[in-house]
Amino acid sequence: MKNRIELIVILFFVLGSTSVSTIDILPHQFASMFYGTAMVVLIAISAMHIYQFFKKT
Repeated sequence: MKNRIELIVILFFVLGSTSVSTIDILPHQFASMFYGTAMVVLIAISAMHIYQFFKKT
């Protein structure tokens, strides 16, 4: 179940980033905030998985 939630979050931010970049109506500040949030969340998920990988070995 945890992997499914992570996959949904990752898809939301990846597909959301492409959607935000193609919509010209959105203010630049919203797009920058979305990109920053997406980057922080994706880096946190990656760091968590890297930590779990090295913890197993």
